[in-house]
Formats: sequence, C-alpha cells, structure tokens
Amino acid sequence: MKYLLTHGHLVIDGNREFLDGALLVEGERIMEVYPQTGRIKEIPEECKTIDLGGSLIMPGFFDTHTHGIDNMTFDTADLEQMDKISYEFAKDGTTSFLGSLSYDLSPEGFDKQLNNLENYYGKYARFEGIHLEGPFLSKKHLGVGNPELFLDPDIKTVKDFLNKSSRIRQMTIAYELDGAKEIGRLLHEHNVKVMCGHSDAVYEDLDEYVDGFTHLFNAMRSLHHRDITLVNCAFMNRWNVELIADGNHIKANVLKLVLNNIDRDRIMLVTDSSSARNLPDGEYEFVSKKCTKKGTVFMSHDGHFAGSVVSLNDEMKVLYELGAKYTDLLVYTSLNAFRFYDLDKQFGTLEKGKYSDLVIMDDELNIKDVMVRGEFLNV
Repeated sequence: MKYLLTHGHLVIDGNREFLDGALLVEGERIMEVYPQTGRIKEIPEECKTIDLGGSLIMPGFFDTHTHGIDNMTFDTADLEQMDKISYEFAKDGTTSFLGSLSYDLSPEGFDKQLNNLENYYGKYARFEGIHLEGPFLSKKHLGVGNPELFLDPDIKTVKDFLNKSSRIRQMTIAYELDGAKEIGRLLHEHNVKVMCGHSDAVYEDLDEYVDGFTHLFNAMRSLHHRDITLVNCAFMNRWNVELIADGNHIKANVLKLVLNNIDRDRIMLVTDSSSARNLPDGEYEFVSKKCTKKGTVFMSHDGHFAGSVVSLNDEMKVLYELGAKYTDLLVYTSLNAFRFYDLDKQFGTLEKGKYSDLVIMDDELNIKDVMVRGEFLNV
C-alpha cells in the first residue's frame, strides 16, 4: 500500500521539525519527506492520501529493557504469546523491542528461552533480540531478585549462551564481581552490549568493554561525594544510560538533574515493564515475588520496585512536563537506542529510505495511531 500523509507535524530527528510536512510511504519504507504539504506538486498514482490535521509524527519507539506486559513475560512466553506481546507494544508506539530475560531464571531457564526465541522476529512490533539481565549480579542490589539465583560469573555459561543463540544483544552484569571482565571481553567480541547493573561497582571496576548502565540510580550505589559510583560515572558522559522515567523509579527533581547534565545522546528511555503492565490495580506475582500494582507503582511486598507498569509513551509525557522538547523525546525514545545497536541507518529518524515505523500523536503526546511496516494498526 502507498500512503501520502499530509499536514503533519513531522519530528524528523534530534534537531529538525517540519510543522506542516508530509510523508510518502510505500510498503515498509519512507519514500519521500516533504517539508511543506503545500509544495507537493503531484500526488503519486495509486496513493491513498490521509490528512493528519497537524498531528505529530515521530519514528516508532525502541524499548531495549522490558520484561513483559498483560500477564506475559519473556521468561516463559511461547511464540503465540510473543505475537500478543508484539501487538500490545506496537499499540503503545513501541515498534521495536528487546526481550529481557530476568534474574529469576535458572541457567536451564535461560537455555530454554534462548532456544524458543532464536527465530522470532515479531508479528507487529519488531523483536530485535534478547537482553540477559543476569544471572551474574550483586547480592547487595537484588531489586526483587532471589539471591540464590544470583551467580558468580562463569565464562563457560556465557559461552554456552552465545553458542545457543545468535539473538543476544545485551547483557547486564555486576562488573565488580570476579570474572566479570573476562565475560565483558567475550561479549564485546560477539558484538553484545555490556551493561553494568544490579551492581556495587565503582569507576575503578570498569574497563573499555562496558557500554552503559542498566536503569540508572536503581539497583546500584547512589551518587557519592567520595566514591565514584556508577551514578557518578553517568555524569562523566562516557557511557550510555538507561532511564526509567515513570516518575517513581526516579523522582522529577532528579530527572531534571539528569536531563540538564547528562549528554542528550547518551540517554535511552526504557520501561523495565513487568507482566502487570496493562493490568488493573491488584495483587500479582512477578519474578516469584508477591507484588501490588497501584496506579503507576508496582511494588513487591518486601518493599522494592518490581519493574514498571508504564509504556515509553507514558514516560515521554513525564519528560515533556519537565520541559523536554519533541526533538529531545525522539532522541530518548528512538534514535539513541537504534544508534546504540547500529540500527540507525534503518530506524530512528523520518528520512527517505528508512523503515516506515511511525507513531502519530496529538500535541500532548496521546497516541492516535501507529504504523508498523507500512500498515496502520488503527489503535
């Protein structure tokens, strides 16, 4: 199908906006970008024209750290459930995602899901690969984890994971643990991003193979005036950082501190969403813990955040209220993550030749429709 989307507020990249632009989409690709709808001289043949009436258009979002939605998790999802997850994410504007396997899994559980997800690519939102959150994490920073399932780094286990799956794109590891650096080097050789998280590490523990930090501020040592913790390191602007911007994991004043002091091109919004996302308030189980969902807060009964229950679109609204511009939000939700995984030549901006994964919103960032692979979801 060929579409001409006219009279749209196009957020092109991290710097440019066309206030009354148009996009020509054919199949999976953006075929042309018009800065002004009024200057289109000829509408292509066999083209369906849709007047967007000034709606915002941005590239689809990329969530690189999420555990699930709607009572489903990547720890246990079969392929039918993966299709459902893919659809639910796409409705929220998340057109690409990594599936995070949690620290609740045993090595055998990791093996099972690595095999199950090897040839899955997403029926709706695109499944770009796997994030391993564990099992080599610090027992000082459990989150909702079971300390018995947090293991000492073992290079053989990681080699086995890599031999079983070509889809691993990222691994979270506590880099202060003995043997972590050897694993970091191995992951780097396999083009797997090394993220430090659930960790007590400080600057001196890091090396050249660490790419970034998992859910900044959470499950790590706090900002300190003597030790150079991971939080301190984030403000050095040498590593990428994941940010859960639901207003709960990090309060508004600290989010402002981040936005004002960490390089815009190093911030990646993630949801770290749990299976309780999209479910009503109530009692649920997540990573083998009893948890309570109330509004946008999801807490274990022992007092820890159990991931989030929001979408990237929800997080965009939080940052927008704090003063982030539309161009900033494009960078945080899309371009930075695609660039991090070397996918920015295909995704992350509204440019000719890129994939036609698009989110259409009103000026308050409420989603009106989503296009994936050149077709509307009609959300």
